[in-house]
Amino acid sequence: MAKNTEEMDVSPSVKEIIPFAEIIQYLNEKTAKNFRPGSMKTRDLIQARFGEGFALEDFKRVIDLKSEEWLSDPNWNKFLRPETLFGTKFESYLNQQEGKKTVTEEDFNFDD
Repeated sequence: MAKNTEEMDVSPSVKEIIPFAEIIQYLNEKTAKNFRPGSMKTRDLIQARFGEGFALEDFKRVIDLKSEEWLSDPNWNKFLRPETLFGTKFESYLNQQEGKKTVTEEDFNFDD
């Protein structure tokens, strides 16, 4: 019987190469949160992205971009978590342009 999905056979030595703790520590430092690197869901998400060929620097870039965008916004701050950042939109976040700034009233001169 043919399988509809591909399974990755990852040996224990490969799992040790993935810097779970470093990624979560970086996320916690940037967001002032306290996620645990031992969480199975978090490890699964990180392992899935590594399985797709992403690297430590990619995780740090996504954390940097989304922290800059969401940290000071109470509506979006709650999404600075592994499930959101390392999920299915990871590549989209990675390819986001830097420096996207929210437009505010102060950006316009209404005195004219």
